Amino acid sequence: MRYRLVLLGFILISWATSGQAQQRKASPAAAVANIRDCYRIAGKDSIAFFYSTTYLLTPAGCAAIRRHVRFDSTRVFKGFVRDYWMHNNLLALSGAYRGGKKEGVFELYHRTGELAARGHYHEGRQVGDWAYWYPSGKPRQVLSFGAGGEPMVQQFWNEAGQQLVRAGNGTWYRDEDEMRWGGTVVNGIPDGRWRLQRLTGKKDLVASEKYSKGHFRNGIDIGTGEIYLDQSRISLNDWEDYSTAESFKLGPPCPPVAAPKQE
Repeated sequence: MRYRLVLLGFILISWATSGQAQQRKASPAAAVANIRDCYRIAGKDSIAFFYSTTYLLTPAGCAAIRRHVRFDSTRVFKGFVRDYWMHNNLLALSGAYRGGKKEGVFELYHRTGELAARGHYHEGRQVGDWAYWYPSGKPRQVLSFGAGGEPMVQQFWNEAGQQLVRAGNGTWYRDEDEMRWGGTVVNGIPDGRWRLQRLTGKKDLVASEKYSKGHFRNGIDIGTGEIYLDQSRISLNDWEDYSTAESFKLGPPCPPVAAPKQE
């Protein structure tokens, strides 16, 4: 058992050394955490990784999420994985990996312990119908994932319980960071003009995008006047940050603790 623990530690340290060097080379001005502060060996081939809310590796002292998982010599997750909210030790995610890819049922949870999303993965891709809920426990939406990987909106409800999309047709939106992104859905896919708008102050328009029969046509950033034609910059899918964990990106170090004021 001691050999396995030492070997696992060596794998992590060698991976971390090369990973940190590459990340610092890519952005020399950005301070990043030391990988050695972002994990703990839990036993045998088990590891506890510490993450921010966006699943950047973070020192344990300022982490929001703790992941318990097995980690093999090829530097990928394997078997069952469980994530916990650090502030209350409630489950944040449960699922499994096969060959380094997500496989089977995945469940995501709000900070309060309420179920946030449930669906299936196959070979690392979301498949079939995924259901989502608000922190109150009320249903939010049902998305359908086909072979192309892009979701189709089947059903959508607002927080009051009013159904706004039925059988793929209606109005969809998402509120995030005091912004609302939304528009018309036809046969499960965006159609017409979609808008990103502030929810506070003058409720200014921030950006807009145009779709035709589900195909992105163009978008504009109102603040800069930039017009983009390459691809949409918003996603219908909620709760996607957890996939960042697989890339082992380092976040910033913990912020310094403010010294107590002298009386």
